[in-house]
Amino acid sequence: MEQKINTQAIELVVKLVAKTGLYFSCVDGEYADSERQFIENYLAQLSKVGPVDEVQDMLRKALYNRFTLEEVVADTKALLAQFDRPLDRQSIIMSLFQFIDKVVKADGVERGEEKSAIIAWAKALAE
Repeated sequence: MEQKINTQAIELVVKLVAKTGLYFSCVDGEYADSERQFIENYLAQLSKVGPVDEVQDMLRKALYNRFTLEEVVADTKALLAQFDRPLDRQSIIMSLFQFIDKVVKADGVERGEEKSAIIAWAKALAE
């Protein structure tokens, strides 16, 4: 049986990943080229399912339009609310964590601000 792809859910995931990546890449005050490149490559893979113009716009405005932890957490919770099974929600959180970890390590330096932001993100999702 062929499974129907929910393009709206995929768009939400792509937008969330973009926003999350941009937040964590800028949390230390520096948006390094290696972080930008990692995010763009990652999103290029996700966007193969369908174009998401808003994401490209977010990337272009990354230096001028900063996202907050509250925005990232709210969007993450909104996405998680669409899944009934705890295992599905846990898989999404783990995938996001792995993505965040790679974003903050993309510039070769893990700063205290980044570690603190990851802890705050995890704590906010647990609430």
